[in-house]
Amino acid sequence: MKKDKLKKYSIRFGIVFLIALALLTYFSSTIDNMLLPQVKLAEVSYGTIDGEQSGDDRYLIPLSAVVSMGNTGTVFVAKTDENNETTVSEVTVDIKNSDDLYYEVTSDDIYSGMGVVYSTSKSIASGDRVHIAEGE
Repeated sequence: MKKDKLKKYSIRFGIVFLIALALLTYFSSTIDNMLLPQVKLAEVSYGTIDGEQSGDDRYLIPLSAVVSMGNTGTVFVAKTDENNETTVSEVTVDIKNSDDLYYEVTSDDIYSGMGVVYSTSKSIASGDRVHIAEGE
């Protein structure tokens, strides 16, 4: 009689375990995206703060997107691959000018229309996968 109860509970436990495993597998990508850092992106604009022409390519980036160290700084650039996974990479920029909203920068690795991270829910590093927050 004891063997029958043990067998009955073992079978129930096995069924519950398989159902839980199936549910976790089904929702694994959703759970993964929930655990990724949430970032907000700003688009890089071509131009200068004063509106004049420049001899080199200059771009406007929001102040909150740049970690500045004197005349140089770094920004995190978001790139989405063919698998629809977004990663960030750290890019060095030369700061030429600034005002209350933007840095005017130059860099060989930045172009107009590119997305730079200006806000993040967790600390990020170059190569990290991130989730882009909607509804900016």
